[in-house]
Amino acid sequence: MVLEDIIKSLIIKKGPITFAEFMELALYHPEYGYYSSGEAKIGKEGDYYTSPCVHPAFGEIISRFIARAYEIIAPSEFTVVEMGAGKGILALDILNSLKNSSPSVYNKTNYIIVERNLCILREGEKVLKEHIHRVKLIDSLSTLNPESTNGVFISNELVDSFPFHRVKFINGEMFEIFVTLDKGEFKEVLGKPSTPALRKYLESYDIEFANEQEIEINLYAGEWIQSVAKTLAKGLVLTIDYGFLAPELFNPRRMKGTFLCFHKHTTNENPYANIGKQDITAHVDFTNLIRAGKSCGLNTVRYLTQGQFLIDWGILDIVERYSLEDIPSYKSRMAIKNLFLPELMGDRFKVLIQEKNLTHKLMSFYPSSPFRISFQRPGDRLPD
Repeated sequence: MVLEDIIKSLIIKKGPITFAEFMELALYHPEYGYYSSGEAKIGKEGDYYTSPCVHPAFGEIISRFIARAYEIIAPSEFTVVEMGAGKGILALDILNSLKNSSPSVYNKTNYIIVERNLCILREGEKVLKEHIHRVKLIDSLSTLNPESTNGVFISNELVDSFPFHRVKFINGEMFEIFVTLDKGEFKEVLGKPSTPALRKYLESYDIEFANEQEIEINLYAGEWIQSVAKTLAKGLVLTIDYGFLAPELFNPRRMKGTFLCFHKHTTNENPYANIGKQDITAHVDFTNLIRAGKSCGLNTVRYLTQGQFLIDWGILDIVERYSLEDIPSYKSRMAIKNLFLPELMGDRFKVLIQEKNLTHKLMSFYPSSPFRISFQRPGDRLPD
């Protein structure tokens, strides 16, 4: 109740707050927020699964991507920056794989973890103790100098957790959803948009919204990808998350938007319950990341499903390592398949690959795979 009382006191003092402000406190309050307090748990005993929790093969595939990136970037100093690394599970799998399969790349890799939560950073130090000579932990991307990095920026399920605004369209007019109090309880009310940036965000989309349709607008996502672009001198950005391009994301079929809360492997649409004890997310607008990145020199290399990405980089070969003859191997095969099968995690998650100052080297970068999983939907044409 402590965090709930803090938010209510803020509303009493300030008046209605945006949903983005509410979400910032619910997830990131320094002491009681979901990610700050230790409430965020991943895996069987937590609130949800992420790909690195399913099987180390996910990290192994990304290590192959990194090793190939090293070959084409050919820097004197090679850096991998993982943003929102949590407790370091993915980092551990990547570094283990690099050390075993690409030791020359491992020995030249500086692995930087960006994690705003100091408690999680300390846990990451323990998880990565055998690689600590290759790892640096920082709490903000701003710690890195502009155009100081030659290498790869990676994130997995980071952008969906950025605080977002919620808006509603009534008779063609945009209203923002604010959070206020009514008889001491949280209540949503409509008001004029809190910032012109919300209308500006949609100006170039040419999308007609249905009457009473609600959507999420993540202003921070564009700022984030631009900060990544400014830090990168030469290299690649690998963003993995659930989401769509704008025409599909904002389709009127989703009249209430995409935001969900996760608590103990169940979903709900009530962000005002379990405050500080449940995750709040929304699907990522990949059109926004593509356009915001392009404005800062990031060009799109690929936008595809996680399933297709994993197949392209050889996950089927990893599956074949595991026999069908014994139970542990069989379980590993099934776990890996969860990562790429379309009906499981394969189609739900998307992969966006962007590059900076590498255009002339990319012809030989991306592997050609004979296996294709189609996920094209109306509106999936990449934005200009």
